[in-house]
Order: sequence, then C-alpha cells, then structure tokens
Amino acid sequence: MTRLGCQVLRRLAGAVLGSAFALGASTARAQSATEVSLAETLYRQARELSASGNYADACPKFAESYRLDAATGTLLNLASCHESQGRFATAWLEFSDALVQSQRERRQSRIKFAEERVAALEPKLSRLTLVLAPQVDESELTLALDGVGIGRAALGVPTPVDPGPHQVEAKAPGKKTWAASVEMGAVADAQTVTIPALEPEPVPVVVPLVASAQVPATRAPEPAPAPAADVPRDRPVPTSVYIAGGATLALGVAASVTSAMYLDRRSTYQSGGRNNPDQAAAQSDHDSLQTLGVVNLALWIGTAGGAALTGYFYFTRPEKRVGVGAPRITGWATRDGAGLAATGAF
Repeated sequence: MTRLGCQVLRRLAGAVLGSAFALGASTARAQSATEVSLAETLYRQARELSASGNYADACPKFAESYRLDAATGTLLNLASCHESQGRFATAWLEFSDALVQSQRERRQSRIKFAEERVAALEPKLSRLTLVLAPQVDESELTLALDGVGIGRAALGVPTPVDPGPHQVEAKAPGKKTWAASVEMGAVADAQTVTIPALEPEPVPVVVPLVASAQVPATRAPEPAPAPAADVPRDRPVPTSVYIAGGATLALGVAASVTSAMYLDRRSTYQSGGRNNPDQAAAQSDHDSLQTLGVVNLALWIGTAGGAALTGYFYFTRPEKRVGVGAPRITGWATRDGAGLAATGAF
C-alpha cells in the first residue's frame, strides 16, 4: 500500500444544498453554476489569506474550492498551502496528483512546477514503518493507522506521514486490542513501530444461581387502569403552513429565474466578455456575474430553509377533538324561572 498516507489527506465534508421542489434539468444546471461561483469565491479568499500568511484559514478554503471545482491550479495552491504549514506528506501527495493532472492537460509550466516541488519534498518526508514481532502469527489480525485500516502488505513499508502524533492499533478475535502512539518529527524522521503478540481476552466467569427454598409471598394483582375514552381527533392544517409554503414557492421561482440569468450571462462572458480589450468593462462584467451567482445561491438556500420550515409546521401541527365546539352560552326560561347555560369545551 504505497499511499498509506491517505489518512493525512482528510477531505473536508462539504455542505450539500437541497431543494424540496423537483425542478428537473433546470435545477441541476443551477446547482452546477452555483458550485462554480462558490468555488471561485473561496479560491480568491484563500489566495488573500495565504498571501497574508494565514495558512490555517487558507488551506480549508482551498480544499473546499477544489472539492466544488476540481481545477489543477487550485490543487497546486492547496499543496503549497500545506507545504507552508509543514505538512510535507500531504503536500507531496497533492503535488503528485497535480503533476498527473498537469500532464494530462499538457500544461508544461505546471508540470515543471509540480515536478520541482515533488523532488524538493521527498528528502523532507518523515516515514513510519510498521512491523510484526517474530512471535506474532495472527491470521485474523487487523491493523489501523490513525483510524484507517491497512493491509498486511503494508507491513515493512516506510510510509510518508505528516509530522505530529499518530495512533497505531491492532485487533484480533478473542484478543485484547493493542494500541500505541508515536510522535513523528518535522523533517526526514524515520521511526519503526513493532506490533507485539496480542494478549488473550479474559474469559468471564459464570456463577450459577441457587434456587431458594423459600416460597415467595404472593400479592394480589393490581387492577388494570381504566381505558381512556375513545375521543375522535383531527389535525387541521394551520395557516402558518400555507404562508411558509407560499414563501418557499416564491423563493424557488426566483431562484430558477436567477439561475437562468446567471447561465446566460456566464455563457456570454465566457464566449467573449472576458476577452474584452476594455479591462474595466471586462472586470465589471465579471463582478456582476459573481454578484448574480451569490444572489442565486442565497435564493436556493432560502428555498431549502423554507421547505424545511413548511415541513416543520405541517408535521408538528396540534391535534383537536372532533365534534367539540367552542364554548357557547345560551339563555333559557320556563314558568318556574330563567337562567344561562354553557356548552362546549373550555
């Protein structure tokens, strides 16, 4: 397993936007345009943070931008960011992936840059080797490094890992779990962890229960509770459901309209607007396109939130008894006297 360092490259889980309305192919196109717009915005913010030396905030933004739009340039920036953090194994893997992509795209400048970074990082890599003690012969032994399962073929292979603490774990049926922690140095550290024979799991002792000669005292059964009155109930739809549903529908329609506008303007910009010799006009068109993309994203978020709120109002609506009206007071009179009578539920 030559890429045991996969555990050092933990991708951030991205936020997934959903819509409660089936809008067909138009919705799919709108989501794609929104992802591209958001990826561009994250990329620009990450470049600014990286330029100011704030790599802790820049690297996650580069990673999320690459997840939304897998551009080779974004991956190269992400690798450079991780290299600046001292995460050489992660950067080495990312530069290696970027090199393959650049070769596929035939971008010579990027190929050269990626090759130079891979070559420069290789002498700095810290490597961790896992081996078994001579007496270990566990056919069902399972190994894990930082919570990631590894195969027996990876044993004895110096694996590039990032500096810092790493957890090694070994398990087998009927055996105690063995675990150890190792601290890897910052540059060109090489360490070996030897996994010993696992200790057997202790067998629980079962103590049989001895029946007592005493006859337990009996007690009279408690009376069963009286059944509740079978009162018919209903769950009428409140006005809040219709209000929230109408607002959600309006947001969905507005999101669809802005999606179509965004795609049209984006097509116009890509076909000729970005090459406009008037740089000011070209920048204005690009900023307008970005603003429209952000507005479209906000409308889709509002649509999803409205759908969730409508569902909440609908499924949590209270029950009401059927056939019981509101309190009502009526008058009565006979030859013996007069008075008031109250009926209904209070």
